[in-house]
Amino acid sequence: MATDSTLKVGARAVLAGDGGLLTAAALGVVVALGVSLGTGSHVSNVAGIFGIAAAVFGAPLLVWTLHGRHNDSTARLGAGLGFVAGGVTVFAVVMLADIVGALGMVVGLSATKSAGAMAVAVAVAVAFLVVIAWLDVDALRDLSPKRRGHVRIDIARLVATAAYAAFCVGVIVEVGAGPEPDAGVYTGILLLAPGALGAVVVTVAAAITRSAERRSDAHLISGA
Repeated sequence: MATDSTLKVGARAVLAGDGGLLTAAALGVVVALGVSLGTGSHVSNVAGIFGIAAAVFGAPLLVWTLHGRHNDSTARLGAGLGFVAGGVTVFAVVMLADIVGALGMVVGLSATKSAGAMAVAVAVAVAFLVVIAWLDVDALRDLSPKRRGHVRIDIARLVATAAYAAFCVGVIVEVGAGPEPDAGVYTGILLLAPGALGAVVVTVAAAITRSAERRSDAHLISGA
């Protein structure tokens, strides 16, 4: 099931990348649908909340399943811890953007706080784009007739990439046309937040399940 690039980088890195990509895409689709259908009523707001929750919780589960992982109690515990760790990670990135922006103004490197924060947003965005490109290249290679090791993951990656790209373009155009250009910096960070969350969730879940498997193997070997 693993391709050459998967074996070189590692299964956990691939799992994390897919978790980030599909979570970001799923949340983007839900938000885009909510905007297109309109908001304001109590029913639409409740539906939007449930839709966002389904995307955030469902996408990592889908990735987990596509990678052939077992959805047992240990995995669910790991996912729960992963959501906590993912939330902390997103918060830390936002705080880092604020700190870098403030320091940039203090030392005179930037005239506004958002200019310094832009550096953080760009760095995270570039890293995410590199991961997405690598995953898509791996998917396209695997879809060749001679390989086809994980077709479902390949298709999911390509569809998610197209959906997420369309969502990002729409948001960038909308924010760019708005009266507050500085808002674009933090909007960019928030666009990347679901990807970070999804990646952390599946990574922590994988680490927890792997640790549980090692303990179980140790008990079996020792006869305990």
